[in-house]
Amino acid sequence: MKKTDKYRPCAGAMIINKYNQVWLGKRLIKSDNPKKIPLWQMPQGGIDNGEKAEEAVYREVYEETGIKNITIIYESKNWYYYDIPDDIYENPKGNFVGQKQKWFLMFFSGADNEINLVPEKNMAHHQEFSKWKWEQRDKIIGQVIDFKRETYRKVLEEFKDYNIYSN
Repeated sequence: MKKTDKYRPCAGAMIINKYNQVWLGKRLIKSDNPKKIPLWQMPQGGIDNGEKAEEAVYREVYEETGIKNITIIYESKNWYYYDIPDDIYENPKGNFVGQKQKWFLMFFSGADNEINLVPEKNMAHHQEFSKWKWEQRDKIIGQVIDFKRETYRKVLEEFKDYNIYSN
C-alpha cells in the first residue's frame, strides 16, 4: 500500500459571497472545549466510492450548510494532504492517517436565509456546525485548528487571484 492510499479522499469548498468574504462554520462539539481549540473551518467531506470530487463538494456543502445556490469558479490544481492527530476525534480514523483534499472555490449567489446548519430529517447526515459567519480571507488562518492551517494557507494562496466584484 502506498502512503497516499492511507489518506481519505475528500472535497473542500471555499465559498465566497459577493463581498469576497469566505463562509466559515464553527465545529459542533459535544463536550467542553477547555483548551479553547479554534473550531472554525470551511465545508469539507469525504468523496464516496464512484463519486467525482465535483459531485462530492456540492453534496457536502448542501449536507453541512443547506446551501444550494453555489457555482464552482475554480478547482485546485493539486490534492492537499494533512494528517489527523490521534487525539482529535472520538471516532476511530479507520485505516486512514489523514485526508487528501481536492478544493473548489465556489460562489454563493443565494441569500443568507438559505443557510441551514441542521440537516433535513430524511438525510443520513448529522449536524456538523453550531454557527456560521462570513469572514475576510486574511482572518481565517488564526481561527482554524492547527493541523489544517498549512492546507488552508495553500488553498488561500492558490485561490487568491479569484474574486467576485459586486455592482
